[in-house]
Amino acid sequence: MNELEALALALEVEKAELKFYIRLAKKAEDNRARRMFLFLAREEADHWELFEEKFVEKLIEKCELPAVDLVALESLLVKADERNLSEVDAVRIGMGQEKKTWEFYEKAAREAEHDDVKRVFEELARIEKAHYELLKAQYDSVMKTGIWMDYQDFSLEVD
Repeated sequence: MNELEALALALEVEKAELKFYIRLAKKAEDNRARRMFLFLAREEADHWELFEEKFVEKLIEKCELPAVDLVALESLLVKADERNLSEVDAVRIGMGQEKKTWEFYEKAAREAEHDDVKRVFEELARIEKAHYELLKAQYDSVMKTGIWMDYQDFSLEVD
């Protein structure tokens, strides 16, 4: 996959993630979950704009419009039946989506032809990994494992 094709694919992934998080926010009953999903939706919208800018720059440079590889796109999107999706399942699915996305961006950065495109992919990979960590912390909080976001199970005070 060349750089322009990777940018076109990244645009589609970001658009799908944006829509996914907006749908989850609409369904979320918990206010904190809703705010988290809206935060992630805003982040994906920002990523879409960044990829769009680079895509247009490279499109003008190469003067060719790549087709989006629909098989590759399908492989990058986590499938979910959103009709009866619990918030815990939504967070778990979001984690899977963010992981696939950050790994794709890392690979695209390694294969990028131009340093400016490489930097965009590297930065977005880092951000998508942070999104994964946010979702993981939320998942751990709800499941009462790992670092909990709403409950401190130990004291920092010295007795």
